[in-house]
Amino acid sequence: MIKNRLVLLSVLGLFFFSCKKVDQETAETGNINKLVIPEGFTWESSRDINFEVKITDTRFQSAVHVVSIYDGDPSQGGRLLSKGSGSISDPFTTLIYLANTIKEVFVEKVAPDGTTTIQKVAVGSDPKVSLSLSAVSPKNTTADSGAKISGLDDSPDCNTGCTQTVTTSNTNLNVNNGDVVCVTGNNITIGFNGNGGTVRICGTNVTVQNASLNGSAKLIITRTASVVFSNLNTNGNSSEFTNYGTTTINGSFSPKNIFTNEGTLTTTGDFDLNTSTVFLNNGVINVGATMNVNTSSVATNNGSITTAQHFQLNSQSDFINKCFIWAKGDYNHNSDMFNYGLIKVNNTTTVNGNDILTMYNGAMLSTKDMKLNGQSIGVGTRSLIKVSGVSTLNGGSSVQNSLQYCDANGIETNNTIFSGGATQACNLYIPVTNCNAEGNGTPPPVDTDGDGVLDSQDEYPSDATKAYNNYYPSASLETGATLAFEDQWPKKGDYDMNDLVMNYRYKIVTNAQNKVVQVVGNYNLMAVGGDFKNGFGIEFPVSRSSVTGLTGGTLETGQSKAVVIFFSDMHTQLANYNTKPGEPVSAPKSYTVSFNITNGPLLSTFGLGAYNPFTWNSGIAGGRGYEVHLPGKTPTTLANTALFGTLDDRTNVSQSKYYVTSTGLPWAINVPIKPFKYPIEAAEIGSGYLKFETWATSGGTQFLDWYSNTETGYRNTSKLF
Repeated sequence: MIKNRLVLLSVLGLFFFSCKKVDQETAETGNINKLVIPEGFTWESSRDINFEVKITDTRFQSAVHVVSIYDGDPSQGGRLLSKGSGSISDPFTTLIYLANTIKEVFVEKVAPDGTTTIQKVAVGSDPKVSLSLSAVSPKNTTADSGAKISGLDDSPDCNTGCTQTVTTSNTNLNVNNGDVVCVTGNNITIGFNGNGGTVRICGTNVTVQNASLNGSAKLIITRTASVVFSNLNTNGNSSEFTNYGTTTINGSFSPKNIFTNEGTLTTTGDFDLNTSTVFLNNGVINVGATMNVNTSSVATNNGSITTAQHFQLNSQSDFINKCFIWAKGDYNHNSDMFNYGLIKVNNTTTVNGNDILTMYNGAMLSTKDMKLNGQSIGVGTRSLIKVSGVSTLNGGSSVQNSLQYCDANGIETNNTIFSGGATQACNLYIPVTNCNAEGNGTPPPVDTDGDGVLDSQDEYPSDATKAYNNYYPSASLETGATLAFEDQWPKKGDYDMNDLVMNYRYKIVTNAQNKVVQVVGNYNLMAVGGDFKNGFGIEFPVSRSSVTGLTGGTLETGQSKAVVIFFSDMHTQLANYNTKPGEPVSAPKSYTVSFNITNGPLLSTFGLGAYNPFTWNSGIAGGRGYEVHLPGKTPTTLANTALFGTLDDRTNVSQSKYYVTSTGLPWAINVPIKPFKYPIEAAEIGSGYLKFETWATSGGTQFLDWYSNTETGYRNTSKLF
């Protein structure tokens, strides 16, 4: 054994000191060898997160709901990470290698009827995230309605900018230009005359008497506040009243100013929008009597309005409904209504002559009785007028375009004109949403391949063996990750991390049971800064025998797992190093590797990440055994494990510690970015990335964005290629 050990060390010495990189003799050793690296640090800029998404929506028994996870709000450009099936009996589970800079994801569920719910989920250091999705969500994402139900805009507070703070009862407050009066007291009574300036109410159970808003005065009820008004006068057309909290107005309310509701507003009497009122509702409004719309400005409802009596849309008062209006009395329509959501009427809807009811993209009017004297027009996808009582469609009226008119008892008086594709039927499917709790009909199940995933959510609607695409780092073609290697293992190198640099991105295809059936990888060889004849391969977490149809690489023999070899000598792939400024540069070499997996594992086992990439030196006898892996990754079957613990390597198999030095330094890193500006030849990575060393010595807790941040103090670009 001693003799073999001496022979091994002799070979290693000959190998490393006669075949070292050309520039290593002139490389600056820098600081990296002096760093104190926390025990167990694996140099990762990402972490594995196990997601479990439970389905608590019981409307469809055991049918499949499609769950998608995004790295941001999908309505704002968030990118798809993972997608799959979930049901009330089987949650959707997935394993995502998520960049440490990502602190929240958005999880979306699409039910069998097409209704969508979405939830923002915080992700931290906990390796497991579990959540439940029901039939509704905190935020409605129905693209056609744009509705909110409850306001999402940020509410001001009473912590900053206050010129006066009120903590006790005071009914004689005068507020002038430049004043910011903050009411923080609870269970108090106040009154004010606003001739300008701002009143912010943050307290709870605040009673307001004889309040007036004149000129450009502003009144803000904050998110945490609860307020009852005995009398509120909005006399100035340019004054503003914004409610984020819970507000009750005893009696009628007739704003003449700019009124925005982001919270919950209740009146015990009428709610009148006067001629000059600018009205926007993003929250909930409960009217104790009748709502009269008289404003000459366009009024917009993105939330919920409920009237105990009638909803009156009077002449010259256009109204946009993007969510829900419920008139428990009558709906009298004397102007133009633009309906994107649901209007529900307990008694009679009357659309008068020369007035237009326009319905957009699956909107719905549900009423007991209908008197149509004007026009009803459908725009976009088909909308529905649903009548449960008596229909009186008088001469001169019309039902036009993409509208379905439903009266299950038949139209009692029908003197109208149906034109432009308008139909009389009741079978139109309108899904239940946050804005439409009623809906209509049943969803048309279209599942061409019969795999249980509706065509609308199936990436492969005609192939029952495939259903979903999952991605690493994300679905965006502009994203990718980068592998950067040192090739001197088991001897330390110069830590310029450019001996082999490879970009990559994965698409992992799963079936309706969330089992992996296909792997597609796209790679770009960016740099070959090492002098050795380095090969490159990747070990995937499946058995070799389960892989079929491999293209773009070679399935290595003698391996227990699936190991795909790209090349055995990187210098046959790129003619130039691509690491030395001023020297010729080769275009990156691209590779696409694809293979199928028979009886594949669940996505939650296979995961989305880097898998197990490695290099080796094919230029010497036995060089295939000199595998260089990411720290913490295990060797393949063909690695020479006798090299563990030799020279600078301190791999300890019993401790599951692989490919690090005695001071914890790695031979490879993986960063979740593409392109990655790797160091120039002989420049330590810390000389180019100025926060790299602090990131490393902190165990990855500081400067998580060391590789991507381009602000001053993060990079020395003269050291980067």
